[in-house]
Amino acid sequence: MTYLLTAAVILFFFQGCWSRAQFSPSVGCTSTDYEVNVSCLIINLDYVECNWTKPQMQHINYTFSSAFSWDSFSECPEYLQEQGQSVGCKIPLDATQRFQPFRTKLYVGGYQTICKNYTDLKQRVKLNPPSILSVNSSAREGEVCVRWIGSKIKKNCVNYTVAYRKASGPWKISIPVMSSSYCVSPVASGVLYTFQVRSSMSDMCGASDFWSDWSDPVQWSNNKDVMTAEQPQVYWHVLGSVLGVIVLICLSLLLYYSERIRVVFVPVVPDPSKSLQDLFKKYNGNVESWVYINRELKDAFETDFTESPPCVVCEAGPTFETKTEDGPVEQPVS
Repeated sequence: MTYLLTAAVILFFFQGCWSRAQFSPSVGCTSTDYEVNVSCLIINLDYVECNWTKPQMQHINYTFSSAFSWDSFSECPEYLQEQGQSVGCKIPLDATQRFQPFRTKLYVGGYQTICKNYTDLKQRVKLNPPSILSVNSSAREGEVCVRWIGSKIKKNCVNYTVAYRKASGPWKISIPVMSSSYCVSPVASGVLYTFQVRSSMSDMCGASDFWSDWSDPVQWSNNKDVMTAEQPQVYWHVLGSVLGVIVLICLSLLLYYSERIRVVFVPVVPDPSKSLQDLFKKYNGNVESWVYINRELKDAFETDFTESPPCVVCEAGPTFETKTEDGPVEQPVS
């Protein structure tokens, strides 16, 4: 029993020394220049994002490596860049790794190494802001409730706070709640309210020191005459679309029925040019060939007799002799 106790003490001693050696900022680092600020956060429990900043950091090659627990260091799998300069790193994350130690090394220009270590990252979790906010009046008189869609994390692991204000007055922030809705009462009549929501990890799943960004604002008023700036535009857009569809349907029906009436009462005169094209182009105006009269019918119309030449009728001319019943008449001699 004594040997086992002694071995446990020795093992504990060496483990503590190894832990201090691993997490000492000076081990394996040529510099601890914290003017280069290395900051790491877990984003929405999906990945770790580390960023570094320093004045006049352009034209410097930055190389980042990291490791969880006692794993060996590995270079950044995905760099974040701004204007062609590496300013951060995106590291994959498992669900349990946020409770493990996290070590980082930033190589500056190949001659300087900046080290920063974290005991764990459970308090450095930043969730995404809630989305799809909606505001409606509740069944209680003078009460309005705002609802939203939060992260895909367990319901009891996330806290929410709601910020709201009347018109342009000061903001009021609610106490943290775990539900995805929050009600405000009493509300003033004819006043425009603005709501925003943010989220953070709760104590039940490892509280975080960081809140998400505020969600996009949503506005509400119980006076129907009060509208936000976007509501009139949407209203007129919908109204114009409905009127356009109605006018188009009416024009289509009018055209359809007018065409039917024109066909019934004013029949269309056929165009003979298409039917007579063969008569003039193919048969050169020969109606018999174009109509195609059979041989027997054609012979029936031919004559079977010979006509004599026509007679010439002449009219007799006037004479100079005058005859009487008593004979010639003597002309007197002068």
